[in-house]
Amino acid sequence: MSIYHKVRAVERVFYQLEKEVGSFQKSTGLGCVAGCGKCCTKPDINATALEFLPFAYSLFKNGEAELYLDQLNNDRSTTLCPILNSILSPGEIGFCSDYAHRGLICRLFGFSAMLHKNNKPTLVTCKPIKEGKPEAVLHAERHIAANKNYPLISDYYMQLRSIDASLGEELYPIRIAIAKAINAVLGYYAYRRPPRGTKVA
Repeated sequence: MSIYHKVRAVERVFYQLEKEVGSFQKSTGLGCVAGCGKCCTKPDINATALEFLPFAYSLFKNGEAELYLDQLNNDRSTTLCPILNSILSPGEIGFCSDYAHRGLICRLFGFSAMLHKNNKPTLVTCKPIKEGKPEAVLHAERHIAANKNYPLISDYYMQLRSIDASLGEELYPIRIAIAKAINAVLGYYAYRRPPRGTKVA
């Protein structure tokens, strides 16, 4: 499968997840606390390279992949996500500088479930949501316990691995995952014609 088709396959998984998360939020009232962004500033977020393949491909199409990779390699002073807006400008409402290309972990956290003992699904959310929206959390927990529709983390990671096991299997610190995704795109197109409309630096 070409990089382009892998990117499209990942995007299809993300699209399905967005629909499922939206339905789950609508049914439960669960949502982020306004202006929070604490999950984005965790220094130990792990991800697969595959979930950032659309981001890497977007950089490549815009002629920015090599420069971005150089910046990642040269700035090892922080373990924070490199896509993070650390300082919000007036009018900005989110902490992600490329929200459309955020990773799977960014899409799942807060609004999904994972299986615990005896394969019992349990809500995965954060302390600010638990403290700020306790009624919605309770509603979400009951929704999951009743086996109604909800995003299950393991299902989505299995879907990713089915696209590319080598890029979708191992978890890395998020900066390394993004670097590996960029290297995968650059390596693929090193001896192939780049996609039409790709900027050449």
